Parts: sequence; structure tokens; C-alpha cells
Amino acid sequence: MTCGYIDSLNTVTLTFNGSVQTPFNLKSSTSTVPLELTEDKNGSYSFTSTESIALNQQWWLECGDRYFPVKTGKVVRTAEFERLYAKKHDHYGAVYSPDRTTFTVWSPVAHQIILHLDDEQHVMTYCDGDWSITLSGDHHLATYYYEVHVNHEEYKVIDPYTKGLTLNSTAGVVIDTDVAPAGFSHHTRPVHAPADSIIYEVHVRDFSMHPNSGIPDELKGKFTALSLAGTTTHNGYSTGFDYIRSLGVTHVELLPVNDFAKVDDIHFRKSYNWGYDPMYFQTLDGSYSTAPEAPESRIIELKSVIQHYHEAGIGMILDVVFNHVFDQPTSSFEQLVPGYYFRYYDDLSLSNGTGVGNDFASERLMGRKFILDTLLYYAEYFQVDGFRFDLMGAIDTETMRQAEVMLTALHPDILLLGEGWHLNTAIPDDMKTTHDQSSKVPAIHFFNDHFRDSLKGNNFDIADTGYFNGRGRYQERIYQLFHGAYGLPVSQTINYTEVHDNHTLFDRLSYTSRDPRIVLKQHQMITLFTLLSQGIPFIHAGQEFYRTKYGHGNTYNLGDFINRIDWNRRIKYNDDIAIIRKAIQLKKEYEVFRLNDPSRIMEVPTVQPLLGVLLFDDHDEFIIYFNPTALNHTIEMPRQGVFKIELSNSHSSGQVKGSFLLAPYECIVLRKTTY
Repeated sequence: MTCGYIDSLNTVTLTFNGSVQTPFNLKSSTSTVPLELTEDKNGSYSFTSTESIALNQQWWLECGDRYFPVKTGKVVRTAEFERLYAKKHDHYGAVYSPDRTTFTVWSPVAHQIILHLDDEQHVMTYCDGDWSITLSGDHHLATYYYEVHVNHEEYKVIDPYTKGLTLNSTAGVVIDTDVAPAGFSHHTRPVHAPADSIIYEVHVRDFSMHPNSGIPDELKGKFTALSLAGTTTHNGYSTGFDYIRSLGVTHVELLPVNDFAKVDDIHFRKSYNWGYDPMYFQTLDGSYSTAPEAPESRIIELKSVIQHYHEAGIGMILDVVFNHVFDQPTSSFEQLVPGYYFRYYDDLSLSNGTGVGNDFASERLMGRKFILDTLLYYAEYFQVDGFRFDLMGAIDTETMRQAEVMLTALHPDILLLGEGWHLNTAIPDDMKTTHDQSSKVPAIHFFNDHFRDSLKGNNFDIADTGYFNGRGRYQERIYQLFHGAYGLPVSQTINYTEVHDNHTLFDRLSYTSRDPRIVLKQHQMITLFTLLSQGIPFIHAGQEFYRTKYGHGNTYNLGDFINRIDWNRRIKYNDDIAIIRKAIQLKKEYEVFRLNDPSRIMEVPTVQPLLGVLLFDDHDEFIIYFNPTALNHTIEMPRQGVFKIELSNSHSSGQVKGSFLLAPYECIVLRKTTY
């Protein structure tokens, strides 16, 4: 169907294979707006009006005896539109209290919105871009959706601000957001300065699905499994919550927990997904709840998990995905304000820097407001301790700066981190939250791909090698990486070598180093280097016991057998886990491993390509050596005195004085007390 488009508040365009005739008018059921033909170019016509076009009416373009439906076009992406309609302080969604609920939705371009609440319909009132209605009574757990009339179409739209959903997201649910487990509102939160943080990344489902997880079958894959104490393998090794607590990490980061596509809330075992297909951002996914049919249970269960981890001294970070939506045409954003919430090129094609079909327009004021409102909701109502921003390079720096200011004012020690990759999205490079723009957001931390690739090789070439699996390749970088002076400021670097994406470290090293014994040694050295280097270390769950995905790289939908944490490996490599625990303990106990000023760190001259590092803590000296070769090396100690072996993946214990033999693929940490 041929349509006209409102491209500014005074302009309508029409592409029509034929001539148009006078009169030219915009007509609605209540108004007529005269138009003047200002451009006629090869079937592309432009009309202007002397008065602003009201966007909340259903318009037809009259051209002589022909009528064309008119839809909103480029006008929604103009500065005039933002100036007239964008709101900074309004509250959206279903704002509940026991005696009334106010429903507010933003759509300056809809000509009617009807609230469907349970079995009743209520026509909403329009004012300056907002549609709202207040209904008396207690509507907690009532289902609702909006019937939206826009662009000559009618849509059933679920509120993007909804805090609750029915099974499999067929309608929104009014929720009392204060619902919580006993004691949640006044429990004590742990305090961890960002520089003191050690992050452990967990997928809710992977955590408990293994047969030897010790988790009851009815809780497998659920929020509740995350905080269940006392679970063990069949032969008594700790698993789950007790195991994480024993590691000593400061934060657990959960892969996305908000509502996402492709997994059934009830029959969740029939399909698998990490959660990077977001649908409703302020509602938790039903598949993670033990009672997905009870919307408030999702909230209570996650709050209970957070409370348990807080009481164990562990902060909780949520992975948030604001860079795209699962399906742009059917998303609530697109159906409420077509063309506004997503980025377009000049030819009107969708920007797709994220690679999933669309890029969310965070730079538009109401897109930015939605992101900030969502972050504030989780920070205030769930008391989370941080956020990890997926594909943060697709989010504009001003949005991230405002998030930084808002969240650090609320919680000074909140931990903010994200993927600062350059993506081909339709905003200028200097607007993207990438590594080279890090100075604009000094409280936000960036995953350091220079660190990752220097240690193990190019992330996207499984045959490539780095320092630890390439006989010292990139030796010129390795000391700089250790003291946090390569790729990013030390105050903003997230040091990592494994995350949920791509091959696990074990699988990668198994490809480049065929000897299983060497693989384990190299793996240990890389993980230890990650933990002991300056900056915030990030560990993927199971990395400490050589997590494998059986050679698969992108496993976002490959099922539980590939993705679940194998708790049998926790048994098999229990002694190796103890080495990682010791490194975490050292990181937390001694300030010299958590410095922004590298002046207390010195490189020790060694035979190439070994690395030797000398660190001065308040009352202790540390010497650390890494040997990425298959050879023994005699080390002459650069300092006098007796040093205790604090940690080694070859020596079990003992002391060192004068000289010692550094074994192949060994990392050793030596300490001498100086007072």
C-alpha cells in the first residue's frame, strides 16, 4: 500500500508512481490541515504545512480524489520531536500502591491506547506524549496489556516497563515491586571497592544442571539453586553456593536474567539459551523460577539469592543487554513509537552493528531514559552491586556517563564493566563507549582484549598462540600487562582470558598443546597471571577446574550437556583448585596486588622468555616467576634472605634462599616478611 510519511512536524513525503492532483490536505476524523506541494521529483513528492502536525491523530493525505494513509516517518528521529515529547522525570509502567495503580505509557504518535486490565477495558488519556490512567483498588497481580492504535494499525503491546509477566510473556502483570523474602529490606550488603574485586561469571542454568551437582532435580536450572547451602557431589565434595563461597571471590556475575526468547517457562529443558535475546528488560525470565506461573515468585527468588550472597560477603552483578532486542518489528518499543528506538542509516535501513538485526538507539532521550530507569530499578529494588554491559561499544558514551553518575551516587562502590568493542553501528566513533573513549567514563571498567590475546593468542583464531602457549611470544608486553600498563588504564581494566563466549581456555590450549599435562600447566599459569596482575580479575565459572565445552566455541544454544558445569571435574582437580584459592587469597590479603600506582612493582632480569616480578608490600617482599617453556631454569634470587613458597603449580611447599630450580610451565610466588 502506498503511504505518506510525516518526516518533520511540517513535512509529509509521498513516493507515488503517478501524478498528484490538488487539493493537498491532511485529514483526520476531526481536523483538516492544508498542504502545499514543495517538491516534485521523479515520483517523490514533498508537502509542507504552515502549522505543526499533531502526531497523535490518524491522518490521510488527500491528493485530489485520492487518499493515502499517512504514517510517522523521520519526524520521530528529529531534534524537534525530542524537544517536544521526551521526558526526563516521568514514571512509566504500572506504578502500584494498595489503593490505586497508575498506568503510563509513552507514545506521542499513537492516536488511541486502550488499557486491557484483566477482563476490563479502559481508554487512556493523552497529554504531551504520555497516555495514562489511574484506577482505584488493589490491582496486584492483575494482568494487563495495551491496545495501541498507531500508523493505521492496531497492536497488542506488552508494557516495556512491566515488572511482571504471565507464562511465556503473553501479557504484563501488575506487581508490588516491594515483594521480598524476610529480612531483605534491612540485610547488610558487603562493601568491596572496585579495585579490590574478583569476579566469577555464572550462568543460572549451567550452575546446577549436572547430575552430580548435588542440587535436587526440581531446583536444577533455577534461581533457588544458586543459594542452596550444603550441597555436595556423591562423594562429599562441596558444590554450588558453598563451593563459590569457599573460593573467596568478591562478586558473582550472572548472565542475563531478564526475560528472553527461545526458552519455554515451563518446559525449559527442551531448549537452551544464554539469554542474549532480550524481550522484556525489567522482568525476570520465568524459566529460572520454581513457580513461573506466579510472577512475584521470580522477584522473591532472585532477591533471596542476592540476600544469601550478600550475607556471605559476595556482591552480585547482573549482565544487561541494552544494545538490541530479540525481534525489532514485534518489540514493544517499535510498536509504541515506530522508528524511534532503533538506529537507521540515511537510506532508512536498520543499523546492525550488534549483528543481531538491530541496534537500540541509546542516544535518543527516551531510549536513554529506559536504560537508566531499568538500571535504577535493579539497583534500588534488588540491591545489586554491579552491572556488566553487553556490547557496550554500541551504547553511546553520554548514556554510560549518566549511568555512571547515577549509580555511583546511589552506591559508591558499585562495579560497572562492559565490552568496549568497536562495532559498525550508526553513530560516530567518538560517541561509542569503546576503549579509546574510556576517559569519558572513568568509573566504568572495560574487558581488556589486549590482555586476553597476549596470554593465549588471538581470540578468534584457535590455532594462534600467546605468551603462555607460544613459548614466550609477546614477551615484550607481558610485564606491562602484569602491572596494568597495556591497553587500558589499570583503574579500568578487566583482566580475563575466558568468558562464556568462544572456546574455554582448556579447549583452546588443548588445540595448541597436545600434551594434556602441558595443557594443565599452561592453564594454571594463565589463570594465576590473570588473578595476580594489577587490575580486576574475571574468572569464568569452572575455569579453575579446566572447564570444557568439548571443543565447541559458540555454545549459546547447544544445550545442557555442552554448557553445564561439570562438577565431576571439581572432584578430579580438587588439588588444582586449592592453588587458585590461594591466589585469590593473596590478591585479597596483600594490597600490592591491587595497586593503581605501579611504582612498588619492578621487573626482575631473567633469561628470556621468563618473567620475573618483584613487589613490595607494606611489610613483605614478593617475587613471582613465570616459565612459559618446557625447560628447567636455575634462578638466582635477586634479593637476599629466606623466602617462603606461598604458591606454586610445581612445588608443594618449602623455602627458597640463594637459588632454586624453576620447573617447566611453573608459576611460583615467593614471600619474605621484612619486619
